[in-house]
Amino acid sequence: MHLFFPSEKRKQFFLISGEEHRHLRVKRIHIGEEIGVIFEEKIYRCVLREKKRDFSLAEILEVIEPRQPQPDLTLYQSLTHHIATVDFIVQKSVELGVLRFVPLLTERSFRNLSAIERRIQRWKKIIREAMKQCGRAYPMELTAPVELSNLEPVHELNLLLDSFYEGVYVKDLNLEGVKDVAVVVGPEGGFTEKEAELLREKGFLSVKLKPHILRTETAAVVAAGIIMNLAGS
Repeated sequence: MHLFFPSEKRKQFFLISGEEHRHLRVKRIHIGEEIGVIFEEKIYRCVLREKKRDFSLAEILEVIEPRQPQPDLTLYQSLTHHIATVDFIVQKSVELGVLRFVPLLTERSFRNLSAIERRIQRWKKIIREAMKQCGRAYPMELTAPVELSNLEPVHELNLLLDSFYEGVYVKDLNLEGVKDVAVVVGPEGGFTEKEAELLREKGFLSVKLKPHILRTETAAVVAAGIIMNLAGS
């Protein structure tokens, strides 16, 4: 079932217009066919009743309230110098159920703030498209960039992904009953020794993946996937 974001809700109908309406026309969905609509963190099963040049109307058949995965996972992702790589991480984070995505500025990360701001607008679009692709009803929060020096262990479990430190393996974590997790992922080349030590002194727990040292985009996705699955989501 194809999913769309509506322009507005009108009693038992959704109005679909603009870019979403263009997508509906491209997919050649006909009157009488069922579609899904994402609205206010719910998915509505609908049937297409009208299809005009500039808008469509879909009638609500059923409301589906998907269960939000646990734990609440915040991903602090260092920005790679090839900034387009982060597009992939954002997309997969949505699919995996990450609740919050925080771009992280480190000594070795990409730091052009004007370029990052432009990229954030692209990431917002990627989040919407990924929600439609994977059937996710609630949005992933995307924050402004944060300096690593300002990070504090404010979550129930605060993890530092560091392949160069003798930490525990992510797969061996006991997440029973844990509802709020953060994982900090470094850039190409990893964190500097000073950065990693700073976070450990603040209370972040060093963890690693095995058997090999992974690229930052791979590490972020693998770590998030393991954490969500260990928690039973």
